[in-house]
Amino acid sequence: DIKYYPDYDTDYEDATCLPGKMNGRPSFDSMAECCIGAYPAQTSGACFAGMDSPPTVAPTTEADKKWFKDPESNDFTTGTCINDGPVPSGYVAYGTNAECCAGEYSTQITGACFAGMANAPSAAPSSVDDIKYYPDYDTDYEDATCLPGTMDGRPSFSSMAACCIGSYPDQTSGACFAGMANAPSAAPSALSDIKYYPDYDTDY
Repeated sequence: DIKYYPDYDTDYEDATCLPGKMNGRPSFDSMAECCIGAYPAQTSGACFAGMDSPPTVAPTTEADKKWFKDPESNDFTTGTCINDGPVPSGYVAYGTNAECCAGEYSTQITGACFAGMANAPSAAPSSVDDIKYYPDYDTDYEDATCLPGTMDGRPSFSSMAACCIGSYPDQTSGACFAGMANAPSAAPSALSDIKYYPDYDTDY
């Protein structure tokens, strides 16, 4: 089966996806999935325009979709997260598949949820306390954040704050810190600048 990978050698707004595989780059089952996954913030539409039968309107990007626990996943050990359709009433909505897996299946010893990701981490966290974070290099720098888990070839951090500082020190949008569960009102510029405050929203 033909796979597709993003053309990181071309400027983001002009880039498309190429058939085949390349070490160090994510692999997708279709060109459409590659365009959505690799170029979610591309405003030119160049990636979709490069398809044999391009859509008249680029489909909704993955960045616009919310992830939630699959209502059909009745068995916790094999449960996964999906982003198909609206979030059902009473379900928690997450910005990424990884965040959903960490939030809904943090004690899932099979790792089924993380294994079901398009770019699955090489090691899924076994509990919330053990969660490591790695940078999401598949997203544009100014829009990128850090994801729970670890991935081969990418640095690993013990906290999301450390990951944001270590991986996106020049990010002016603050997107990485904004993606934290309890985002700081001002993003620190270095590890030594991190300040801590008490979580009064949690029972003493």
